[in-house]
Amino acid sequence: MPGRGKQRKLCFKLACDEWLPRTGGISQFNRSLAIALARNGHRTLCVVHQASREEFQDAADHGVVLFTAAPTPDGPMPYLGIPDVIAARPDVVIGHDIVSGSVAWAYVKHYLPEAKLMQIVHTPHAQNEAYKRPKAATEYTEFREEQIRRVAVDADVIAAVGPQLARRAEAIIGNAFGVLPVLQLDPGMDVPDSHAGRRRKPPANFTIMMLTRTGHVEPKGLDLAARAIAALKVRPGAPLPDLLVRGAQPKTCDDLRRRLIKLSGLSPDRVDVRPFTPDHTVVTRDLERAALFVMPSRVEGFGLAGLEAIAHGTPALVSSKSGLAETLATKLPMPARSMVVDVTGDDDVDVAQWCRAIEWSLDNLQASFDHAHEVRDLLAPMLTWEHVVDAIVESVTVPSRTLHVASP
Repeated sequence: MPGRGKQRKLCFKLACDEWLPRTGGISQFNRSLAIALARNGHRTLCVVHQASREEFQDAADHGVVLFTAAPTPDGPMPYLGIPDVIAARPDVVIGHDIVSGSVAWAYVKHYLPEAKLMQIVHTPHAQNEAYKRPKAATEYTEFREEQIRRVAVDADVIAAVGPQLARRAEAIIGNAFGVLPVLQLDPGMDVPDSHAGRRRKPPANFTIMMLTRTGHVEPKGLDLAARAIAALKVRPGAPLPDLLVRGAQPKTCDDLRRRLIKLSGLSPDRVDVRPFTPDHTVVTRDLERAALFVMPSRVEGFGLAGLEAIAHGTPALVSSKSGLAETLATKLPMPARSMVVDVTGDDDVDVAQWCRAIEWSLDNLQASFDHAHEVRDLLAPMLTWEHVVDAIVESVTVPSRTLHVASP
C-alpha cells in the first residue's frame, strides 16, 4: 500500500448520537476516529443529534465539521438528509452498531448512492443482554442482531472493534464462505502529551479506580471489584485501599455507593462514586491519583477505559472476558500476562483471584508502575489511530466485499 502521504484523500461522513462522549464508549471511539481521519488529511464531517457550542468548537479545533440532525416538531431527526452534508458528496459514510448504523444506511440509500457504506460493530449484544435484561434477553438479542444484519447486507465494509467483536460480528453476519469478511479495528492509544517520555511517581494513597458507565452493575463487575477490595489483607502501616468509580449518572451516585457498600461490606469512607464527565482533565486527574485501575467486567466488547489507563501509565488489571485482554495477549504476550485476570462466572472464585492480583500490585507498587510504563512504551507504537485510518482507507478503496484484512 502506498505511504500515508500518497494516500488518496477522501471525504468521510460519520453518524453518531453525540460528539463528546457522555453516554458510552461508542461516541468516544467515534470522536477519536473522526479526529484521526481529519489529522491525516481526509475531509471529515460528523452528524450528531445535538451539540453544544463547546462541542462545535472542539470538533472545529480538531479539523472536523460538526452538524446536528435536522430539527422537527418531534425533536432531532438524524435520518433526514442535511443539504450541506449531501452537497459535500462524502466518499464514505460510517455508522456505529445500533446507535447509528441504520442512519448511515439511510444516507447512502436515499441521499448518497455513490458513497461506500461502513458499519462498525461495538457491542456483544447476546452477552450484554443476558445481564442487562435477563427476563427479555432473547427478544432483545434477536432484535439487535437483526438490525446489524440488515445494515450489513448493504454495507461495503463491515468492521468491528478489537478481536473479540470481530469474531462475534462474523458469526452474526457471515455466511461461512467469507463473502462478508469483517475488518478488525484495534483502537489507538492516546498517550497524553504531558506524559510523553515521563514516568509517574506512585501515589501515597491506595486508590483503586474504575472508569465505566454504571447503569448495570453486573456486566462491568462493579460488585467483584468492591468485594475484592473488601477482602484485601493490608500490611501494617499501609493505607486502607479505597474504591473510586467514575462514570455514574449524577443522580445515581449516592444510590450506587450505598449498593456497593452493602454488597461488599466496605465502610462508607472507602467507596467514592463520581458522575461521568466528558472533561478529559477530570479523567486524567482521577487516573493520575489512582494506584491501580481495575476492569473486572463479566462482559466487555473491548474496554477503551482500560486502554486509557494504560496510556496514562496507571497499573491496570483487565478482565479475561474483554477484547482488550485478547489484544494485549496478541501484541505483548509475555509483558501483558500479569495484567489479565480471569473472570470465570463463579463470583467467589473471581473475587479471590482479583483480590490476589490487586494485593500483589499494591504490595509491589513501584514494580507495578515500572511495568505499566514498560507496557505503555511497547504498546504505543503498535496501537495508533493512524493504523486504524490506514486500514479503513484501504478497505474502502478496493472492490467491495473482496478484502480480508487483519488488524494493524
